[in-house]
Amino acid sequence: MKLRFFFWVISLIFILNSVVYAEGSSDIGRYQLFQGTYKTYDLKSQQSVTSSGIFLIDTQTGTVKRYLNKIDEDGKYIETWVPTEVQQEKK
Repeated sequence: MKLRFFFWVISLIFILNSVVYAEGSSDIGRYQLFQGTYKTYDLKSQQSVTSSGIFLIDTQTGTVKRYLNKIDEDGKYIETWVPTEVQQEKK
């Protein structure tokens, strides 16, 4: 009987510990914002332009996105995060 109670207490401790660990592994601090400059190159005019922007870093995956807001040709306001990697065209 004493052994069964001891086993039950140890099992309960392991269960509570795993619940606390699962709650502690949140996404706090995963995404970081920073301001910086970036350079773009226009192939037609063969000139480079340096601009400033706001960037979002996902510290778990290492992906970086740039904040973009603009008004498109139809007058619609667009506000989004765009990837900073070069997109390869599929052939």
